[in-house]
Amino acid sequence: MFTGIVLLIGILMLMRTQLILNRKSPPVVVRSFLDLSILTPVTHGVTPGFIVDLLGKESVINAIKNDLMKAGQIGSKELWRLGLLTPDQDIFDPRLYHLSRQERIKRSLEDPSFRFYILGKIPVKRTAVLHSTSYFNAQFNSLVITEGHSSKNYGLSTKMKTGDFTRIRDIQIERASAGDRSRFLPQFLQENGFPLKESYTDGDPLTTERGGTIVNDHGKIIVIYPKYFVQRRLVDDEGNLVYLGLDENFDHGTMFEVNMQPSVSRLLLHGISSNGYIPILRYRSFPYVSDFMLPILDTPISTSGWAELFIDTRGKAKLFIAKEKIEAEWYEMMNRLKQLLYSELARTDYHLLGLTKDAAHLNEYLAKKQEILADYYIIQDWELP
Repeated sequence: MFTGIVLLIGILMLMRTQLILNRKSPPVVVRSFLDLSILTPVTHGVTPGFIVDLLGKESVINAIKNDLMKAGQIGSKELWRLGLLTPDQDIFDPRLYHLSRQERIKRSLEDPSFRFYILGKIPVKRTAVLHSTSYFNAQFNSLVITEGHSSKNYGLSTKMKTGDFTRIRDIQIERASAGDRSRFLPQFLQENGFPLKESYTDGDPLTTERGGTIVNDHGKIIVIYPKYFVQRRLVDDEGNLVYLGLDENFDHGTMFEVNMQPSVSRLLLHGISSNGYIPILRYRSFPYVSDFMLPILDTPISTSGWAELFIDTRGKAKLFIAKEKIEAEWYEMMNRLKQLLYSELARTDYHLLGLTKDAAHLNEYLAKKQEILADYYIIQDWELP
C-alpha cells in the first residue's frame, strides 16, 4: 500500500510538472496554410510593400474574415472571463510604490484592497468564468461566479464538443442550476450582479478577441494560433466595456484582478523563435468602433520585423509596422507610454474609470499615445474588403 501511494504521488507530481511545462511553453496550433503567389519575405522582418501585397491576397482576406466571424463565440476549451470594475476599487496610483514598509502594512490593515494596489493591480467586484479549469479539474460546461471569497458553480445545458464554437449570447444555464432566474446567459449574469445592458449597438462585452499570426515557415506562409492568451472582458458599473488589451497569463482560476501592465506577448515571440518561423503580421479584432484602435494598456508588438493589424467592428483597421529599433529604443517607448498613462490618471485622482468614462479625455490620451507610437511604427489606415 505504501509503495502504491508513493507511486501515485509520483505520477501526480509528474502530471503537474508536465502541466506547468505546457503552460510555460504552450503548443502553437497551425490551422491554415495560405495559398499565395508570393512566398518569401525578407529574411529579417518585413517591408511595408510586402505587407500591402500580402493584405491584397484573397486567401489572407478570407482567413481574417473567418476568424473575425467568431468574435461573438467561445470555443469548446477556451477560458472566457467577465470582470466587474467599480468606482470604489478602480484606483491605480503609482505613488503608492514609494511608501515605507510601515505605511504599507498600516494601509493593508485598513484596506483589504491595498495589497492589490501595491502590486500594480486593481481588484474586480465580481467575476464570471466560462470553462473554468485547474490542474486536475476541467469544467468545460460550467459557469463559475465569484464575489469576494465566495464562488458558485452553475452547469450549462449548452454542451460543446471538441472543436465547436458557440455564440456566447446563446449559452443557457441548466434548469436546476438557474432556479428561478433566467436560463439565458446574458439575463442570468444581469440577475447575478453584472450591470449588462439589454443590448449593445457596439462594444458588446459578451464577445471574444479573435486573430491570428501570419508567419513564414521555411518558405510556406501559414497562420498560427498560439494558446498564449485568456479571453477576458471587463465592464464598469454602467455595463460599458473597458478594453485594456490582451490577457497574457495562465491563471485559470475563477478569481482574477486587472493587471495594469501591457501584454508584451513574450510567449508569442518565444514560440515564433523556437519554431524557426519568420514573423510577418499579427491581426486581431478590436471590440468597438475607434479612430485609434489602441487598447488603453497594450501596444502593437514592440519588436523590429513585426507588423500588427487592429480591425474594429466596421471592418476599418490600423496597420502598425515596426521600424528598425534596438532594444533600448523599445524600452524607451514603453517608458514614455507609462509616463503618459500616469500623467493622465493623475488628472482623474488615479481612478481608472475616471479615464475610461470620459470620452473626450480618453480620446485625448489615445491621440497622445498614437503620437508616441508614430516614432516607432509606420502607421497606415486599412479596410477589410
